Amino acid sequence: MTAPEREPLARGAVAGLMLLSALILCGAVGGVVGALIGAVGPLLALGILVGFVVGIAAVRARFPDL
Repeated sequence: MTAPEREPLARGAVAGLMLLSALILCGAVGGVVGALIGAVGPLLALGILVGFVVGIAAVRARFPDL
């Protein structure tokens, strides 16, 4: 008889890191595009908002039971 497999303990940390990295990446892309066209603030905010949505979607896809 084999022991039941345990889930890794660092799942919450991995999920948080995925969310944070999506926020930073999308915010940076929005800030760079905003700097190129002269609207840094609004596009940076939009990038952070998109990053939050993308991060949540990535975490839900990777950890559906979390």
